Amino acid sequence: QRAQGSTDSSTIHPDLIGDRCVGPWLALCPEYSVVLEDELGVCGCVLGVVDVRSFAKRCQACWMPAMRDKYPACTGHANTQQLEDDQGEYHDSILYHFPSQLQLDALPDLVDVSVTRCLLTALLTALKANGSQGVFCEIQPTDRMRLEFLTKLGFLEIPRGDARHREGMVLGRLL
Repeated sequence: QRAQGSTDSSTIHPDLIGDRCVGPWLALCPEYSVVLEDELGVCGCVLGVVDVRSFAKRCQACWMPAMRDKYPACTGHANTQQLEDDQGEYHDSILYHFPSQLQLDALPDLVDVSVTRCLLTALLTALKANGSQGVFCEIQPTDRMRLEFLTKLGFLEIPRGDARHREGMVLGRLL
């Protein structure tokens, strides 16, 4: 519950959630980004990065400075720190076999599973065509529907290695 008189950072900065969740993917890797819309608006996206190491460097060099300018620390909102915290750190053992990363978000009530499957298949094909040998993604362990969907497409849980602790599961698939 919010204290009286406090303001949610999403009210002050309505773009913060989008900038945090999909912004770097859309800005730095638009060729691997597909946004799905229906008559009600955006209902999903499939985003990819062919080389996570390169992407992380580009985020630090280009995206994070722009976000620090857009959301100055003097606003005092803890969520702005999450922009930097969301840049995952992955152990070399993961990136050796799975150098690419994807993010899949779809509203289950609005999106036909076959549409999501087609979008994901197209992304996997594009990543493979551009030299990737494997791809990984993170999901919440409680997201049983997404886990089942990705497992049916050949994704398996992979150990996180020595990466800093996060709550999500890492799933990977060789291409």
